[in-house]
Amino acid sequence: MKPKSKHLRRLLYLGLGLLLSAILLYLLFLRPTPIKVGGFTSSTDENTMIFEVINKGFADVKLLDVRVNDGMKPSKAELGFSYSLHLVGGEGLDEDPDIEFVDIRKLPLKPELMPDEKRAALDQGSRIPLNYGIRLYHDEPIIQIEVKYKYWGITFTREMPMGRFFNNG
Repeated sequence: MKPKSKHLRRLLYLGLGLLLSAILLYLLFLRPTPIKVGGFTSSTDENTMIFEVINKGFADVKLLDVRVNDGMKPSKAELGFSYSLHLVGGEGLDEDPDIEFVDIRKLPLKPELMPDEKRAALDQGSRIPLNYGIRLYHDEPIIQIEVKYKYWGITFTREMPMGRFFNNG
């Protein structure tokens, strides 16, 4: 009886290892990126762009770099975060006391809070970032954005889907 149980135990460990490997592969590589784009705001000359970013993942996302127009470094890239339900987009952001802008590498993007968690944070008056956005300045119109970030210790590069926002022709 002993040899049979040892053989079954090995098969069980092998099956469990394969299952865990498949789950890890899905979560890290096959699952869609944790960063989602909520919307864009552009100045009239399209040299300044703000896009709302949402972390739909399970862990913090650390922004590493942002490139525009096929790999060019923008003149300035800032991470904006809001302590209110005001989205980081539109006009008058620098005048809003509940919105701050810092270097994109300074703070991680926390996973998105559920609506009731956001309300609780507002009711408690805690200074928890509720919305994020990236503001880019460049010398010429921005037609493409690429973000490099770290998620679960692995570095990813992703082109932000701008949809029909721009007419690239």
